[in-house]
Amino acid sequence: MGLGLSTDANPDEVGEVVGKEYGFRVHHVEPNSPGAQAELQPILDYIVVANGIRLDKDDGKFVQMIGECAGGELRVCLFNTHTLRTRETTLYPNDTWGGNGLLGVTIRFDMVQPVDKHTLRVLDVYPASPASAAGLDAYNDYILCVGDRLFDGPDEFGEIVQFNCNRPVRLFVYSARAEVVRELTITPDRDWGGDGCLGCGVGAGYLHSLPRKRREQAPNALKDGTAGAAPARVDPHAAAALPTANGALTAVADAPTPFESAEAASTQGNVATTPSQDAGADAPPAAADVAAAGDDSLARGEGVDAAAADAREEAMDPSNQSTS
Repeated sequence: MGLGLSTDANPDEVGEVVGKEYGFRVHHVEPNSPGAQAELQPILDYIVVANGIRLDKDDGKFVQMIGECAGGELRVCLFNTHTLRTRETTLYPNDTWGGNGLLGVTIRFDMVQPVDKHTLRVLDVYPASPASAAGLDAYNDYILCVGDRLFDGPDEFGEIVQFNCNRPVRLFVYSARAEVVRELTITPDRDWGGDGCLGCGVGAGYLHSLPRKRREQAPNALKDGTAGAAPARVDPHAAAALPTANGALTAVADAPTPFESAEAASTQGNVATTPSQDAGADAPPAAADVAAAGDDSLARGEGVDAAAADAREEAMDPSNQSTS
């Protein structure tokens, strides 16, 4: 229910959208919610059009439209930064699905970010490590997001990991095997018995970019039987190793370049929205939550302690956000 036509984006149009245009990034999707029924994909999907109206401003109109369509249908156009495709789907906002909000999703008004700039491929995962305990799948998992933060390459990821040692951190991870994004919790620990805080290597750059989905492979790939093959295993020692954040992890070249991130925080009606700010600002990022009118923000109880007093600590806290 709610699925629609998927079309390839014109390469010229992609260049005009990624890194330039804005939309509402889907951040979290509750199971069995209207958003889940429409197969919204966290981190990778951006809602760019709703009922024929371009969503290029965070002016509250989209939230208003969601409320006005309660009990009915809302036609939206999505842009996916992984497939570089647009697709149309129908959402059915309602307050009877069994959870908070009309859609059961957390959204954030943000610039459409190039996915390769916030993607790290999980390489070796060592036994009895935090990465192993969290269920990271070596050479098949790709880390896309930490808490509410689209990290700027391996260096920033390493800083966040180091800063949150011995505290649980939420990761959004894409599985090349299952071709879905999932959330998991990992607790960095310097004393787990091996090197680093996570006990895994990560790779950045072109060789470690997200693989194309199998159903989107070229006909020749389907013919020779390579479409369903797992991503190639790359020896992390064969490439130049870049220790980051005092040994928090090993990042394999080539590393991504910095990008600007639109951040989000004013509460408005049934959505917590935030004005955009530079990625280097001291204020912590916050997501916009599609919740029932009048609902208070709910703490997930995941990530870093939200009560930390230091301003730097608040800025680095990936879980300092309101959620649905």
